Amino acid sequence: MTDKYHGSITAFPDGSIYGGEHEEAIPTNGGLIATVQKYPSQNGLAGKVETTPRDPKISALYAKIMSDRHVLGLKGATTIANSDNITHLQLIRLYEQAQGIPDNYFHIDEMFVKRDIPQLEFRETFYDTTQTAQYLDRLEETDVTKTNYDEIKYDLKKLTDKVYTPIEDILRTIINPQEVDLGQIEWGMRRRRNQEGINAVTKIANTITTPLGNPGDISSNFHSTYETANQLTTLFKDFLIANDVSITHVAMSPTMYATYTSNTWTNNSGPYGLVHERLPSGGVVPMAGLTGVTAVVDPMITNDQVMYAVNKPNALRLGEGPKILRRYKDEERDADAIKKIDFNQYLAVKTQLTKLTRDFGMTIPFNAAA
Repeated sequence: MTDKYHGSITAFPDGSIYGGEHEEAIPTNGGLIATVQKYPSQNGLAGKVETTPRDPKISALYAKIMSDRHVLGLKGATTIANSDNITHLQLIRLYEQAQGIPDNYFHIDEMFVKRDIPQLEFRETFYDTTQTAQYLDRLEETDVTKTNYDEIKYDLKKLTDKVYTPIEDILRTIINPQEVDLGQIEWGMRRRRNQEGINAVTKIANTITTPLGNPGDISSNFHSTYETANQLTTLFKDFLIANDVSITHVAMSPTMYATYTSNTWTNNSGPYGLVHERLPSGGVVPMAGLTGVTAVVDPMITNDQVMYAVNKPNALRLGEGPKILRRYKDEERDADAIKKIDFNQYLAVKTQLTKLTRDFGMTIPFNAAA
């Protein structure tokens, strides 16, 4: 490892530490540079360096503790050093909670069928339904039928972000600030993907139903004017008959779901036996009062007066492509640069189909006057 600022080590369960770039196997071009063991009279881990002619210079060290079955949630400290001043290695546990990683409260991906698209482009065929089958007398012949075909096209988009870490920052601390920066980038990209998914869900609104009454409106007969679960049952049944498509998933905001479950007739039981459900941070749960329908509650949905109802197998696609992490030194900034690229695409299927008559989803507004 001759690069002044770059290099890596891998720590294995037996305490041996090897130089090289491979994380899950002993590098073929690396050598044993240290052993780590815990002494009975001391706390933590102590490292003893073995000087090796193969690695006369040791630069930035990155350790990852491996277990027999999986990578543990521990990451080693990064230390800038060289062969003249290294006397020991110290492994520091970096817990995600200590780094201030934000919560992951994004749930909209549950509305999508995922497709692995390794080459960034793909085609998926859809066909229309026909209702031309006939009962005929003997020797009668049926008419020739033709099924309409169409296809959706995946052309994955590139979602990217970059971190610059000045060399001075790396030299100032034994904990590489890039660890925290990469955590922030990952969270930010999840948030951006979540918004892209919500945009695709709203595009399914090619069929907008007649507004229903707000299930939270209190009436003199204990909400029975707006028996929302019964109204949705009728709506979904009519949609099935018209499109040969059943509703499997509904998406909404936490406020909409709280309003829906506050209705005393949600479970078709009148004012008795209702268990109210509240999901302030969102979640994926069975839809109260509608057996076989899944509710996806996402706090990033801003419209609190609608439900997006879809047939998940037909309506929405998430194309997952390659994920790339590049690291290099930016000479002009005198900084380490890490670039993360995530190829993906959220698709509302109906927006790409022109030859089919079926709809795969609808928007249900709840703003009828009381």
